Amino acid sequence: MDGASPSGDGDAAGSMGARLRELRAARGLSQEQLARELGVSFATVNRWETGRTQMSAKARQALAEFEAAPGAAPASPAAPAPRTAPAPPDVAPLPPPRLPVAQSSFIGRDRELAELIPLLRDSRLVTLTGPGGAGKTRLAAEALIRWAPAIPVVFVPLEGVPGPAALVAVAAALRVADQPGVPLAESVTAALAQAPRLLVLDGAEHLRAEVADIAGQALGAGPGVRLIVTSRVVLGAPGEVCWTVPPLDCPSAAAGGPDIAESDAVRLFAARARERVPGFSLADVPVHAIGELCRRLDGLPLAIELIAGWVGTLSVQEILKQRAVLLDQDPADTESPSRGRRLVDVVAASYDLLRPDERRLLAATSVFAGPFTAVDAEAVSGSGPASAARLLRGLVDSSWLVVTRGGEHNQFSMLDTMRTFAAARLAESDDGEQVRRRHAGHFATLALGSEAGLAGADAADWRTRLQTAAMDFDQALQWSLDQAETGLGLDLATGLWRWWLSRGRLSYGRAWLGRVLAAAGERRDEQVGRALIAAAILATENGDYREAVRQARLALRIIEPLGVPERTANIVTVLGSAYRYLGDRAEARRSFGRVLELRTRLGDRRGLSIALNNMALVEMDDGELARARELLEQALALKRQLGERQSVAIGLVNLGDLLTRSGQWDAADRALAEAAGLAAELGIPQLVGTVRTNQGNVAAHQERWADASEHYAVAVAAYLEIGHGHDAVEAMIGLGRAARRLGHEDEAAGHLRSAEAIARELGSAERLTQVHAALAESGAGAGPLPGGLTGRQAEVLRLVAAGMSNKEIAAALYLSPSTVERHLVTVYRKLGVAGRVDATRYAVSHGLGPPSTISTGGLS
Repeated sequence: MDGASPSGDGDAAGSMGARLRELRAARGLSQEQLARELGVSFATVNRWETGRTQMSAKARQALAEFEAAPGAAPASPAAPAPRTAPAPPDVAPLPPPRLPVAQSSFIGRDRELAELIPLLRDSRLVTLTGPGGAGKTRLAAEALIRWAPAIPVVFVPLEGVPGPAALVAVAAALRVADQPGVPLAESVTAALAQAPRLLVLDGAEHLRAEVADIAGQALGAGPGVRLIVTSRVVLGAPGEVCWTVPPLDCPSAAAGGPDIAESDAVRLFAARARERVPGFSLADVPVHAIGELCRRLDGLPLAIELIAGWVGTLSVQEILKQRAVLLDQDPADTESPSRGRRLVDVVAASYDLLRPDERRLLAATSVFAGPFTAVDAEAVSGSGPASAARLLRGLVDSSWLVVTRGGEHNQFSMLDTMRTFAAARLAESDDGEQVRRRHAGHFATLALGSEAGLAGADAADWRTRLQTAAMDFDQALQWSLDQAETGLGLDLATGLWRWWLSRGRLSYGRAWLGRVLAAAGERRDEQVGRALIAAAILATENGDYREAVRQARLALRIIEPLGVPERTANIVTVLGSAYRYLGDRAEARRSFGRVLELRTRLGDRRGLSIALNNMALVEMDDGELARARELLEQALALKRQLGERQSVAIGLVNLGDLLTRSGQWDAADRALAEAAGLAAELGIPQLVGTVRTNQGNVAAHQERWADASEHYAVAVAAYLEIGHGHDAVEAMIGLGRAARRLGHEDEAAGHLRSAEAIARELGSAERLTQVHAALAESGAGAGPLPGGLTGRQAEVLRLVAAGMSNKEIAAALYLSPSTVERHLVTVYRKLGVAGRVDATRYAVSHGLGPPSTISTGGLS
């Protein structure tokens, strides 16, 4: 038995540790391999080498027997002597390559090996990087086995080698003896020049600078020398090719049982569980829970292997619930090779390699809920651009951050395992709350900028940026409420109204605005007034016109006394729109008349063009088509003078609507065709959807049903690209009616059911009434669905039963594949089924079998 080292035995323990390290270097062994040779655990060897415990008499006997066995003795340092002409290096014949002995089967990684092996063949220095537990060493060894290079392979384990002893370890592995008066580096270089080798330097992160020097000297020895390095950090050596070892492939949340079982991560879990419990089978456990467990562990091989060791002690569901605690536990089996390798210890070892300023930035970036940019990192850290960029590079090179390269901005992210560790460091720091305040302030500034950005020429870039930041907006809003930072919350929610509107997330945005306005209490300042304007706009678009009127009136009472006519005009515009939708055309006319006066007084030509357009809509409602056309043409002339193509396109759409009502089909076609050309040039999905919906309406009036179907299909795709479900429903109704007129009854029903599902999700009573009218017209009707499914979920299930893949379902229903996956997860949960096969059986038995025809709306 090993015991704790008593006081006074530290020197003995230390000398024994040095002896063990020299022995391992001479034999080319890792701590785990030496542990197996001596019949002890990895942790025991680790404690001996670090001097934490002494060896027992039995262990010393086992060590003596092992040292006496055939093999090279460790090189002993020679005393320096006067230098003479160097003799040829003393290089002993090398034994067959001694790669780490595999303790278990190698699982998966076919895609990675297919990419890595050609890279190893073509490059002289390749560094495999990745976080601790990513499987770098195992992957490198498997690649070498499959490649079988023509030159001898020398494996040099550097884990546990103290600095600066890497060169000694390399020399020992090459069996290069010291020569009096000759530097060891020179002897190693000469040996490699005489007999080229492929050196595998494993676990080099703690010896980064020294290993980089060794690599440079080795490559200079001759063209036949090659190196493979495994390290958590990039070496930075000349000629280095860096290859990041990715996590194992994990199944998606909506994958079926067979797909889950075939994923690399689940296969590894099952293999290691069988080693623990012979007879373990995925058929006997909830395979979806194992898939989720592997996703929660980021697909890290070490984490999966450690957690699989609990099979037989706990159920899979218990392991899933307690995974964070279990990964911190030392396995009970003292002979387990993973003993002493808690995941937190592996991550902590990487953290210890970082400089203090890198640690501070790492902790700060853990505050992000999703991917972030260099500008974001700079904002939360409080450092300058140059400093933030330098520190980010250090964290990328140290395998803490994952980079996703983009056209304008690269994005950074952390594996959840790493983020959890970094977040704990932030919680321990003194400036954690300050970091969170900077985070909220940064995203509030971004939100406020988006109001104008989404209406400008760079709208597409803004949409991309805001989509990336979506989770951080939610996190910042919640923090502002939790910390009673009402001002920040108001800025965030007010700034995001146009984003929520463009994405069709009207109810979602209204809920956040309601919460921050409630937190503001009785405050009645400009900031609250602006938030009320935003809330009124979303209420109007959401069909809640009476609430829109209430909020707009309250905003007007706050803003009007402040003497800011621009904001007053904005409020009265919203008020007029809400009154118009309520059918109170007198109040709408009064409101828009006031806006015309304000815009004229301000000399605001752009605002005036919008006011003229709105007044024209009231005239159209009253049947005054001639007056409406006069106003629309005045507005359109102003818009053309201003050169605002988006505004011109909207004016043409309204003119086309008026011409349609007047029965002037050819003129309407020309106006809408010009608008369609502008929309295509601008590439604004919402504008494309608006124009093509109107073109569909014109074609439908003329009973050109094939043309109408094409227009509506493009409109639906454009609206759903940006998540604007409210307008997508209108286009889907048109598409369903066109399909029915073309004789495609099943297709028509599918489009209308999709429209119904979206209208329910939006909570739009107005749109739902329109859909039900169209369903009644088609004879499809509307009734309750089995299993508590929504219309959208039932349609997804119907297409699953038709044998369609997630990608095919996404195309048929105008959704993204990730949205289909989320729907399937909910469907499986509601129905209590495990995967696609069971779901298909349920669908068929409950009248939700596959439709007779499947259409992608004319987009294929």
